[in-house]
Amino acid sequence: MPREDGLKAGIPHRFSSLNQPEKRGRLPSKLKKFCKDNSISKADVDMVFKNLIFGKTIEELQIMILPDNRKKLPVIVVLLVSAFIQDMNSGTLKEVNTVLDRIWGKATQKVEADVNAPVMLTSEERQQRIEELLNKSGI
Repeated sequence: MPREDGLKAGIPHRFSSLNQPEKRGRLPSKLKKFCKDNSISKADVDMVFKNLIFGKTIEELQIMILPDNRKKLPVIVVLLVSAFIQDMNSGTLKEVNTVLDRIWGKATQKVEADVNAPVMLTSEERQQRIEELLNKSGI
């Protein structure tokens, strides 16, 4: 049996059209906003990877993101270099993929469907089909 005083005590805390939480929903991505405001495209990130990240050693990358050097670089470069270093240390590409997915969304995936999907057959039709296949195969 529920406690009556407990039920009544919760009534002022129920959500309604007038009683809403202060922080509503997920905050928008600051990185996505930065990329949009500064016209950073996928081609720009590709260029960062090609020219800045893949052409350097890990020591050079770590020097790039030191606090003094970090001030001279765009935020996207610092973010990608940091993620790449973290992935190199762990031996994965998880962080880099996460960053890129957050900025541009996940890549579309192609789905293939078999148009020759099995058709529901009656037991007689199924038996007839089995016999036809056996006769064709010579068994």
